[in-house]
Amino acid sequence: MVTHDPFSASFCERILFLKDGKIFNEIFRGEKSRKDFFNEILDILTLLGGEVGNVR
Repeated sequence: MVTHDPFSASFCERILFLKDGKIFNEIFRGEKSRKDFFNEILDILTLLGGEVGNVR
């Protein structure tokens, strides 16, 4: 799946973050709750400079 929606992405097991056409980061859900994984996604999007203010 390709998405810009962090909520939808939080249902995945593995996420690749792209920046300028290259892999910026990769995370795995593992044993984390979906809520914890969602918050990890938001943290990485903040590093990327994405707008996540209205998502939390």
